[in-house]
Amino acid sequence: MSTPAVRLPGGRSADPGEFRKAMGLFPTGVTVVTAGRGERTEAVTASAVASISLDPPLVLVSLRAAGRLPAAIDGAGGFAVNVLAADQERLSALFAARDRPRGVAALERLGGTVGASGHVVVAGAVLSLECRTEHRYPGGDHVLFLGRVLAVHAAEPVKAPLVHHRGAYHRLHHLDD
Repeated sequence: MSTPAVRLPGGRSADPGEFRKAMGLFPTGVTVVTAGRGERTEAVTASAVASISLDPPLVLVSLRAAGRLPAAIDGAGGFAVNVLAADQERLSALFAARDRPRGVAALERLGGTVGASGHVVVAGAVLSLECRTEHRYPGGDHVLFLGRVLAVHAAEPVKAPLVHHRGAYHRLHHLDD
């Protein structure tokens, strides 16, 4: 049974708090998006990531416009998307915080590996995508980055991803065997 749609008079938008709560019902993977290396390392936890195209390979990342990472991506010309494993909850929480580490401290906490693109690739991640920025779009209080995937790094053996749903972390148990 579905809930009927409600049309708001005058073309108004849905309440941001209600929208956030509703979107929390949609389970998502958890990523750490990185840009730069060494003293210029920036990273943030993000769940608004989507595969857009296979040919060419493109991904879309949505980041808070007022955050530090959009400027870092602009300066670096690209970024890496690191899909976290189920055992990386602490890393997700660390890079979701406003006072998250940056620079060398961030690089060290993320495992110290820099990919060929010059961006940090998270140690122990399910997969990492090294990307060059193709386009940047405004998206309300966020910025949307469309990245061309230059390199793919997948864990062997396949690892269970970290999943976020209704404000909490979860595991896909069938992959833990």
